[in-house]
Amino acid sequence: MGKWLLVILASAVFLRIVGLNIVPPELFGDEIDVGYQAYSLLHTGRDLYRQILPTYIRSLSEPRAPLLMYATVPTIAAFGNTAWGVRIPSAVWGSLAPIILFLLVYQTTKSKPISFLSSLALAVMPWHIYYSRAAFEVVIMLDLIMLGTLLFLKKRFEFCVLNFALAMYTYSTAVLFVPLLILALVLISKKIPSVLSMSLFVILIAPLAYHIIFGFASSRFNNISLTNDPDEIQKMLTLRKQNPTLAGRIFTNQYESTLHRFWDNYMRSFSTEFLFVRGDPNSRQSIQVIGQLLPITFPFILVGLWWLISRKQWVWLFWLALAPIPASLTVGGGFHATRLFLMIPPLAVVIGAGIYQFKKPTLISIIFFLISIQLVWAGYYYWTYYPRVSQRWWQVGFKDAFVKLSEISPQYSRVFINNTYEPSLIRFLFWTNYPPKQFHRQFIVDQPQDNIVPNYNGFSLDGKYFFGNFNKSNWTEFLLPNSLYVISQRDNVAGNWDWRVSPPDNIQVLFTSTAWDDSPIFYLVTRK
Repeated sequence: MGKWLLVILASAVFLRIVGLNIVPPELFGDEIDVGYQAYSLLHTGRDLYRQILPTYIRSLSEPRAPLLMYATVPTIAAFGNTAWGVRIPSAVWGSLAPIILFLLVYQTTKSKPISFLSSLALAVMPWHIYYSRAAFEVVIMLDLIMLGTLLFLKKRFEFCVLNFALAMYTYSTAVLFVPLLILALVLISKKIPSVLSMSLFVILIAPLAYHIIFGFASSRFNNISLTNDPDEIQKMLTLRKQNPTLAGRIFTNQYESTLHRFWDNYMRSFSTEFLFVRGDPNSRQSIQVIGQLLPITFPFILVGLWWLISRKQWVWLFWLALAPIPASLTVGGGFHATRLFLMIPPLAVVIGAGIYQFKKPTLISIIFFLISIQLVWAGYYYWTYYPRVSQRWWQVGFKDAFVKLSEISPQYSRVFINNTYEPSLIRFLFWTNYPPKQFHRQFIVDQPQDNIVPNYNGFSLDGKYFFGNFNKSNWTEFLLPNSLYVISQRDNVAGNWDWRVSPPDNIQVLFTSTAWDDSPIFYLVTRK
């Protein structure tokens, strides 16, 4: 069995690490944030908002749990501000997940074949592979929760609570799921952690609890909560106005609305549309031509569920039932693959147990062959077509534009950067290796100011770099001398006019970043 685990580990590493800088096609905003926060922590010990060794990160866009940023510091130190530097931690943790799952499944089932098949199912699961190839916090979160569960079942409670506590510092869904899982484990195993271990757990999560209850992290939870969805609140109020009776107040209220939408989200997370047909509608979180799982695994899930129920595998049944709850409490949580990432371990176990029921070697071989064919087909699409059809989701174009900008900007007294295509500041900081100490001294606010420079709305960094956009439709007439402009084809150029071929008479195009079809995305231009 040991050599087969090495094969699984090697396969997991290959699927998650090869070509990390190529597919996905470019670092998107959240990954860039991880990388530059790690870069800042490496050089200053502070996050972007000058918090020293923060227990919760303040990002330019939203508050974030800090563990992935800290885990990325060593690879940023080794590889610099590159895709490798940002993505390797997730790829490494993702590659270890099948081995951790093997140990956990063996602890619960005492079956090496089911443990092996579950581990293999996780190693080749598209859902897990996609996420391990980008800087998503949930990859580390899942490993820590599996390790915590394994240590709990082995009665190693002090180490168990350390892993559970660290998991809660990775991603918001763990904040609710971990306590629910601990309660389920206590009920199932009738093992109660010691007072010392629980005291340690409370001490470890105390800073996190403070940020969530009293600090700036609470805004993140409020923004995505079902109870704070303005569209749903307005819909409910409209219905109440149409039926202002006692029955209307009883059957149309916030409690009824929240419960209904929670149930809708919960059931959607188990739908064939999400799991096998299309997956998450966000192209960063699914390749869109299959679901989060290989479609061929559908019958094995049905058989595996029957096996789990018949053998009273309560750990996995409870885990599967609890996993969608945190996501179901959020807007759009029923199809949100990141928030539903907790479903992966029990689904892998269900698939592994289902395959094991076809015990004849010939049938197992046929199953492996069919799974391999579908995996190869999905992999071919992922490597060949996915980078092209998903490039807007991965915000292709910024890297080339800003790397070139860092080369030529010293020649200019002012640099104006489009900030309406996507928020550009964090991308500028990362790709230009802008010194964090200098950023801490210079940065005040990223809210636009009208006419910060005549005919330009935005904010400034260092008195040289301006982020915003023009406030005149005929902006080409107002370009300043000795200034460099990063402009967007979508926002600043009329129609499909290709400035590489025929720029305006008063403009010199210095560089163009392009999409996969060679269409322009950003121009670096100056006044002639």
